[in-house]
Amino acid sequence: MLSRFLFLLSMGVVIQAGDQCKIGSKKIMYCFEPSRMACFPILTVECSHEATERYETLRECQRRRLPMDFNMCAANTPAIKRENGESHCFHEGMPKFEANKCPEGSFCNFGFRVGVCCDKKIEDEYNEEAHADCPDGKKAIRTPGDEFDRPVFGKECSHNFCPTDTSCQQGKYLAWCCK
Repeated sequence: MLSRFLFLLSMGVVIQAGDQCKIGSKKIMYCFEPSRMACFPILTVECSHEATERYETLRECQRRRLPMDFNMCAANTPAIKRENGESHCFHEGMPKFEANKCPEGSFCNFGFRVGVCCDKKIEDEYNEEAHADCPDGKKAIRTPGDEFDRPVFGKECSHNFCPTDTSCQQGKYLAWCCK
């Protein structure tokens, strides 16, 4: 457990747009946010080619910063523990399923071979926000993906990640662009 904690601490960085400069170009890049264990877009100002912890694509940021088998609750909120202090869980039908059921008000967010008990209310709030509508009949803008289009989500509107002809909508967990 301590080695996992030290691993997560070693990944910590602060998202910064960069220093303003005369020759710098503004560009949307993806930065890793350790408190959320997620990559978010941010409008950056590039003054040199030495900028670190910024990635051209969401996929590149995720590939370089997130462990392949990492499993977490929505917005990286803490897992719900059973009375014995453990929070792992298994699919129904697996050995030890009954002994590792999630407490009431939580559910098993299943990952690679094992899951983690997550707060159902927070998960529902997060999912509702991830599918939220825009005001005044506007639509959330989407970006093409490998298999389907996905909404453009950021962490905060102050990161200026939305295109200029759109508006940013701030939620509790996410921000999204409307047009």
